[in-house]
Amino acid sequence: MSKTFTNTSALKAALLKDTRDAVESAAQRVYDRLQENVDYFYTAPEGKYHRTGLLQASPQIDGLYETDDGAMAQISISTGTQYDPAGRDTQWIYNAAENDELLGHGGFWRGTEAEIANILDEEIRKRF
Repeated sequence: MSKTFTNTSALKAALLKDTRDAVESAAQRVYDRLQENVDYFYTAPEGKYHRTGLLQASPQIDGLYETDDGAMAQISISTGTQYDPAGRDTQWIYNAAENDELLGHGGFWRGTEAEIANILDEEIRKRF
């Protein structure tokens, strides 16, 4: 940001816009990384069990929210789709997948979480 401002309101508005843009860009990058990590889960051989692919379609950006002095985004893995094999709910299945308790490469959520701070930091540095 290399502009001149005549009052604090204009400065604050510009700072909020750049912050929101950084958070929005970071949210998209985190979502993309989560999708890559979930896709990697499926690169492990299936074995006897045929996967449904519901987990692969579950990453989502829940929203981008602007506050009085910043912005935030929420990214999640949707468990809203019903997946109820052998009496297990979707949340149980996804937790088992994350923790290497199903056929597949787990750690997709932990791996994504580990990158969030660096991604946001990169996006903020681009703008300030």
